[in-house]
Amino acid sequence: MVEFAAADVSALPDPLSDISALAGIPDWRVRYILRYRRAQDRRLSLGVWRLMERMLARRGIRAEEVTFDAGGKPLCDGAFLSLSHSGSMAMCAVGGAPIGCDIERIDSADFDIAPKVFLPGELEYIGAAESEDGARKRFAALWTLKESYMKMTGDGLALAPERIEILLPELRLLRDGIEQNCRLFHAPRGEYEMALCAEDEGFDEITV
Repeated sequence: MVEFAAADVSALPDPLSDISALAGIPDWRVRYILRYRRAQDRRLSLGVWRLMERMLARRGIRAEEVTFDAGGKPLCDGAFLSLSHSGSMAMCAVGGAPIGCDIERIDSADFDIAPKVFLPGELEYIGAAESEDGARKRFAALWTLKESYMKMTGDGLALAPERIEILLPELRLLRDGIEQNCRLFHAPRGEYEMALCAEDEGFDEITV
């Protein structure tokens, strides 16, 4: 079972001005958090870490044991992890098999790039929305689902998004025209769309 949670980081202090917010975080992660120039980006980086800490603790795993590969994918013994953030929201997913998660602000949809990252059927699905707001929600749903798959596989953006096709509302995923054996989930969260992809596992949203 994949457990996932999303949290608003707006109430967190800026760790640059309140160093106590960084208590217990490994030095390498502190340096990573403080490298950001914008206070909101520092809060997001801090928030993702604190969210991951709490979720791993439920499985008896210490966040200090987590490492990251060259592509930024989190790794630890005993669980699979995926992290994401956008706007003021942080997201974390933890499971027993490879997983990917993504969260995006719906209003960040950039229709100019749609022909470059979506296939004809996906563009038709976006264009069939009854309003511009609806089209943005469909754009965000498709993009987060693609991103969650790319994170699950570990390919990231090295895998061209146009090689992936999302079939909605069926929630099926094709890669190079071949259906993949993975489970998808997506849902709006206010101004955000979030998605998960896992190797045949169910999803359980939790509060931590």
